Amino acid sequence: MTKSLLNISILLTGILLTSLNYKLKPAPTEEEVRDQTWSMGGGADWRNQIAPDFEITTTRGERFRLSENVGKKMIVLNFFATWCGPCRAEMPELNRYFNEHKAQPFVLVGIDAEEKGDAVDAFLKELKVDFSAGVDQGPIRQKYAVHVYPTTVVIGVDGKVQFYETGALVNADVAFDNLLRHNEQMIQSGKATSQEAYVLAAQNQAALPLRQPVQDTEPKDQIKLDERGKRIVAKMGCPCGCDDKVQACSCNTSKKIKQALSAEDFKDQSDDEIIRALNKRFCSGAM
Repeated sequence: MTKSLLNISILLTGILLTSLNYKLKPAPTEEEVRDQTWSMGGGADWRNQIAPDFEITTTRGERFRLSENVGKKMIVLNFFATWCGPCRAEMPELNRYFNEHKAQPFVLVGIDAEEKGDAVDAFLKELKVDFSAGVDQGPIRQKYAVHVYPTTVVIGVDGKVQFYETGALVNADVAFDNLLRHNEQMIQSGKATSQEAYVLAAQNQAALPLRQPVQDTEPKDQIKLDERGKRIVAKMGCPCGCDDKVQACSCNTSKKIKQALSAEDFKDQSDDEIIRALNKRFCSGAM
């Protein structure tokens, strides 16, 4: 056997072993799944919370009500906007995952941010999106404390939020595979909630509670801003999902905004024009 053939044989063996390890690896427990995803998410305190019920009509005229689907499938909600660059970038990856897993107990629903239906429909057709999506006029976004786009929320067959991530998903397999296997295991073991039990629990869950900001004991960042920059961070609402201004918030998004204000030349743009541009760049629903 030549050296090149030997190398190819070793590579193929490694791929096969990796694949077998993935297939045979036991599904994670409920606590392990939540521990893996606890660090993700924006301002919503979603851990162990019942997902608020809602209803939306898709661009295809279909009606989707959460309470009619909970307990049967793992439900993924993707909050997006047509003007959001990261939303556009992640759509092909979400669509791929949807098509590869739609035969399993899995459903993906897109929820647009208060735009016109024809614009949303054109966006979905342009990107050849196969999963259903509808336009939210605000109530669903408020229930799920969504202030940044895209935001992805996973609702398990137990009726609880199991994943809450802001920002574009680069690899849907990494984001969803363990959760899907975990929820399939719950269905098989009879641990999925019934519609009646979910509806009863959801009556006391009008919206996800907001996470209390963690007090930052570290020194504040030393980004230097000119007078215009200081004026803007004091005026601009933070896009991270909290109720603070950029000046007071310590999230990564606010830091990036401060860095942009410190390093970039916005020339003769007005404060409001700069704020709109920064909001659009970081896909925020707040203005």
